Amino acid sequence: MDINPLNWTLSTATIFFSRFALFVCLFGTATNTFADQQPIIISSASSNYQKSLVQSILSNLKNTNIEARTIDIDQKKSPEKTNQLIISIGNEAASLLSEKNIAAPQLRLLTSINQNKKTPSIKGSYLSMTQPVCQQFLLISLLNEKWKNVSVLLSEPNPPLSQELKECAAQNKLTLQPVIINQFVNVIDALNTTLKNSDVLLALPNPSIYNAKNIKSILLTTYRHRVPVIGFSENFVHAGALAALHSSTDQLAKQIKELIIKHYNNENITKHYIYPKYFDIAINKDVAKSLGIIIPDRKTLIDKLKNNNHD
Repeated sequence: MDINPLNWTLSTATIFFSRFALFVCLFGTATNTFADQQPIIISSASSNYQKSLVQSILSNLKNTNIEARTIDIDQKKSPEKTNQLIISIGNEAASLLSEKNIAAPQLRLLTSINQNKKTPSIKGSYLSMTQPVCQQFLLISLLNEKWKNVSVLLSEPNPPLSQELKECAAQNKLTLQPVIINQFVNVIDALNTTLKNSDVLLALPNPSIYNAKNIKSILLTTYRHRVPVIGFSENFVHAGALAALHSSTDQLAKQIKELIIKHYNNENITKHYIYPKYFDIAINKDVAKSLGIIIPDRKTLIDKLKNNNHD
């Protein structure tokens, strides 16, 4: 049978363009999806910690179809009107979004979650960079069953936080001793008064109390009283605290990546207030030795804390 070259050419062309159309359909859709998944990360590049966290988030997103954009608030920039997910890091970035009244879905990373807020003020979720206070009290009870009296410094009266602290202490059969700083001459005066009847000091993230100006004096004072400090960061432990529950930038970035993927997969993030699910324990063995404290096995401590971590 003779083959008409013209008919064969047309037939071949039809097959080619059909396959090309299928290719465009399949891969063009992927390209559009990729373009549609561009969350915005707002942070301060002048903060080494925030800069490191942003890099970790971008690194974690490399093997996904999600390409995040970054905005440096130090450049006085803010996101334009968008429907993309916005991830803000720190109080300054969160305040900027509140001032601009941004309506886009958000994930706000804060050092700790404001206990005075009963309901979320944003369309989205808050992620604390530190563990919930009940986890902190559990760590204290696991470190030494003989510790019963736990002091906590507060800059001013905070009934919601004080109530939560009291409940968490009671859950772990501990007694809370809240100390309001503004009722004393200064932080050291408050410590000298309360540490006489304390087994341990639980430090909560509060820059008005624990800062570069005060931290050395606080740690020296607690050491003189032979009272260990449970901190909230690895650096705090390096400075002289006995131990701390903390999440590294890589651990936080891993969880943030998971939340971003959930958002773009249209999976509901049911919790408005989220705590780090990946964490570690830092222990200062020199401080433990100096205070004569025998620390339980670190892996055992982590496993027990993870079993109690429901966030």
